[in-house]
Amino acid sequence: MEHLIDNIINKYMDENYFPSAVCKIFSTEKVYYYKAFGDVNVDTIYDVASLSKIITSTEILMLINDGKINLNGKISSYLPIINEFQVLNERLKDVTVDKLLTHNSGLIDWYPFYAEEGTIFEIMDKVTGKYEKFSGTLYSDLNFMLLAEIIKSVTGLSLEESLDKYIKQRLNIKNICYCPSGRSNIAPTSYGNGIEEKMCKERNIEFNNWRSHDKALTGEVNDGNAHYFFNGISGHAGIFADVNAYADLCLYYMTSRDELIKSSMTEHREGRGLGWQISESFPMGCGHTGFTGTSVYICKDKNIAAVTFTNRLHTKREAKDLFNFRKELHNCILNILKKGRN
Repeated sequence: MEHLIDNIINKYMDENYFPSAVCKIFSTEKVYYYKAFGDVNVDTIYDVASLSKIITSTEILMLINDGKINLNGKISSYLPIINEFQVLNERLKDVTVDKLLTHNSGLIDWYPFYAEEGTIFEIMDKVTGKYEKFSGTLYSDLNFMLLAEIIKSVTGLSLEESLDKYIKQRLNIKNICYCPSGRSNIAPTSYGNGIEEKMCKERNIEFNNWRSHDKALTGEVNDGNAHYFFNGISGHAGIFADVNAYADLCLYYMTSRDELIKSSMTEHREGRGLGWQISESFPMGCGHTGFTGTSVYICKDKNIAAVTFTNRLHTKREAKDLFNFRKELHNCILNILKKGRN
């Protein structure tokens, strides 16, 4: 396995898809592969971007199992503040926890909350009124912003406190946090928020407090909403971790006998599980990706998983998409297993 995986990662590094990578491939019984590439080591901490959503969805599933919320419960029953906003209340009146987890809320995919004044609900009400309701599945950060608000509402905890209680303590997962100030061994991400600057410009949205393009972000979350609006702590982005933290999370999902946890990894709506993604990038299984270049892949049927962190945004050139890299890597892992190699 080692030689084949090395070749794939080195090929994409040589073609400037990312300057560093850490990959861990494992089953519930053993580690098959664990290696770092570039100027990092195997326990380097990365900004995992949207892999933060898997932490949020895991906490939501735990709260469902604890009887604190219901999968099919209306989100307005957990966030009664929604009822104070006419447009938002009308748009979300039939939206359930399940629909947020599967990205079927009807909300738009993204909006720079930091370009507006007000609370998350005031801005979401304003933004919702500008756009038509989307029909079907649309991957949206806004869904996980709302799920984070539900976690805070029903537990009375901050997101840092809920991370500590449900992930660090209950699952005994280490090397995972928000805002890793004072920590060393962190992979750098982007030079400012050039991609979001372009997104705002395309939408004729003005914001004048962008971070500098001269210095790479290190230990400071890349995502604009997480940084500028949520002060680094949000439900859709903000987590920093090493690959072992997410490998341990994968093992929780792979070994759990709980029906809800097992069901979460199967397709519920159009390529979406309960927090998980079902796509050709994740053959015979599920996974999730992060905008910064991170990914998690679980194939429960074959008892194999892979956590691969890269920092693809750490470039002053245009960042490259990793779809083909992930697809090739994950299919290679399955092919190796089929041939009985170790």
